[in-house]
Amino acid sequence: MQKTRAQHAIEIAESAEGGFRRPADAEVAALAGTRGVVFVEYVALLLLVTIIGAGAVVSLGIPLVNLFRYQQLILSLPIP
Repeated sequence: MQKTRAQHAIEIAESAEGGFRRPADAEVAALAGTRGVVFVEYVALLLLVTIIGAGAVVSLGIPLVNLFRYQQLILSLPIP
């Protein structure tokens, strides 16, 4: 259930009396959970390396294919 503005204002006013409000148990559990963080970091690193590798293959591969086709043309000419 979503809180109304009045309920939220009352909660803020009540929490101001004691300093910071005490977070609910669900909030603590959500913020304390670190399960899967390392997996996400590995996936992000793998994606970064894959994108850089694909860019390198494309940027180096196209000129190499053109050079290969040029050499193939030169070698297949009937006149030496």
